[in-house]
Amino acid sequence: MAEADKTSVLVPAIDINGRVVEFEDFVIKGRESLNAVNLVPATEHQLILVRNRRTRLIGADDSIDLRKEAGARLRAFASDRAFSFTVEEIAQVWGAGEMEVDEFLAIWEPPAGRDWVLERDAEPDVVLRAGASLVFEADGVEDIVSRPHHGSDKILVTVITTSGIFPAQGAVRAKADDRIIEVLERAARKLRITDTTDWVVQVGGNDVDPQLTYAQAGLAGEVDIEWGAREGGGGA
Repeated sequence: MAEADKTSVLVPAIDINGRVVEFEDFVIKGRESLNAVNLVPATEHQLILVRNRRTRLIGADDSIDLRKEAGARLRAFASDRAFSFTVEEIAQVWGAGEMEVDEFLAIWEPPAGRDWVLERDAEPDVVLRAGASLVFEADGVEDIVSRPHHGSDKILVTVITTSGIFPAQGAVRAKADDRIIEVLERAARKLRITDTTDWVVQVGGNDVDPQLTYAQAGLAGEVDIEWGAREGGGGA
């Protein structure tokens, strides 16, 4: 039987961290699945079952019926705690404090014509983008919801600095008549950048005046702003 078919109900097997593992019985313990991929001791790991856009924490002594969970996969993490968040107001759980947006999108494909948006108290919404990451630690994710794609009057902006990327999860929405400096100020506060002396703003390798609006600078769509000292120059 081809490896891709081994997770069917005909064979006691399940994908664990990208590897299809076979077992002797259809009902296994969480501990068995961890031992099978040499993640020991089980008590030092978090095990998450992913199936049908839902995630569930599996304890070391919890049973997994591979027939009932056909099509599921397991994600195991060397971690001492699980992290909670919601997707469309449905509670979810993860075994690490960070999750790549690419993996999030592999589990939760956005509805047609909509983007996944991170909502956090007292902060602007952030549109999730591939290549970014979600953080579930303190002050991290509260809720992820789907929203209609932004219209042509909106711009998705990411600021890239030597101190980090803002926002880490993807991009913030801006209007064409917003000034570029506004997102830079937000990035500086979030990334705790205190000295930007001699820093320059570039988009696609071209210098941009941050006092201009996006429209005045000819920027639209998805915009990656590089902000830092000019190559060979000084700065924090």
